[in-house]
Amino acid sequence: MKILKILSILTMAVLAGTALGTATNISPFPFIGGLFVLSLIIPRTGGVLSVSLMDLVRPTGDNPGGGGGIDSEIILINADDIDMANFPARSTLGGKITGNIPMKAGKYMHRFYATDKTIKPSQKKLKGSNVDCGGYEVGVETFHPGLEEAILNWIDSFGFSFRGFVILQNCTGSKKYLLGEPCNLINVDDLESMWGSAVNEDKGTKVIFKGQQSRPIALYEGGIYYDPGSASW
Repeated sequence: MKILKILSILTMAVLAGTALGTATNISPFPFIGGLFVLSLIIPRTGGVLSVSLMDLVRPTGDNPGGGGGIDSEIILINADDIDMANFPARSTLGGKITGNIPMKAGKYMHRFYATDKTIKPSQKKLKGSNVDCGGYEVGVETFHPGLEEAILNWIDSFGFSFRGFVILQNCTGSKKYLLGEPCNLINVDDLESMWGSAVNEDKGTKVIFKGQQSRPIALYEGGIYYDPGSASW
C-alpha cells in the first residue's frame, strides 16, 4: 500500500510539474522533484469526512449546449480542514478580513469551476423578531458544465455533506469575497443536473451554496492555499 501511495504522489507530481513547466516554458523536472518531495514531507491527516474535498476544474474539450469558455473559479473550504481556534478576526469598521484562514496540516482550499456568467452571488437582509436583531442570508448560484465523472463524484461525496466557506474571486484576482462565518457555515442548498433538449440548452449541474450569518459578506485579503500535488494546480 505504501508503494502504491508513493506511486500515486509521483504521478500527481509529474502531472502538475509538467503543467507548470509548459506554462512557464521552463524544464518541468525541478517542479516535479520539488512537488514530489513536498508532498512526501507534508502530512495528510484524515479529516472528519471519509473522502477529502476534491478540486473540480473545467472539463476538457467543448461542451455543446452547456456554455463555458472563460475560466471562472469558486474556492471552497471544508470547515473540518480549518484551525478554527485561530480564525482571523474581522475588522470593526467595514467588512474586511486581512489575516490568513489557517489550514490544518496537509489540508487545502479547493477550486470549483463554474461557467462564466453563471456565477450569481446573493445577499439579503434577514428580518429579526424585532428591529434590533436579524442577520444576512448569503449565497452563490453556479453552473458546472457537462456531466462527467468528476462532477458526479463530487455530488455523491459532497452534495449533502459540504459545510464550510466559499470564496468568490473576480477575474483579475484583485478582490476576494468570503461567504460564511466560523459558527455560521455555508452548505449546498440546492443541486440540479440537466441534459437539455437542444444543442443551445444547458447540459450540466446547477449548484447553489447558501447560508445565514450575522454580518454581511466580507472582503478577504488573506492567502489562498491550493494542494501543490493536485493535477489542477
